[in-house]
Amino acid sequence: MRNSVRSTLAVPVLLAGFSACRSDKPEDQVRKAFETCRAAVEAGDAMAATAPLDPAFRGPDGMDKATARLFLLGTFRQEKVGVTVLRNEVAVRGNEALQEVDLVLTGRSGGLLPQDASHRGFRLRWRKSGGDWKLMDLQPLDGP
Repeated sequence: MRNSVRSTLAVPVLLAGFSACRSDKPEDQVRKAFETCRAAVEAGDAMAATAPLDPAFRGPDGMDKATARLFLLGTFRQEKVGVTVLRNEVAVRGNEALQEVDLVLTGRSGGLLPQDASHRGFRLRWRKSGGDWKLMDLQPLDGP
């Protein structure tokens, strides 16, 4: 009987402990959304990589969500892409977040992608829509 009481009490205690480890801070939510995109790029999954993009998304040179998906599909046909995050800074104000990341992109062979794409910095603007963070804008930072 004593063991069953302990087992019964252990489940809620463990669940409460796991919940305490989970962060609901907006900054962490944005980082998690970004990490989901990064993992999808490395997996070669263009649909999953572009899922967090807002329908009004704008990228470099006016790229929209559909163009971003096509760009990734073409890239993944030619190359497996690795993404290493060197810097990931997030600042949240209300329902908007600005994120700056520095990335190193590698190709199938493990080598750096062409010089213009190998080490890049980006500024991302996110907006919370419902319970999800959606990527509104992605632009390269000046310099590597």
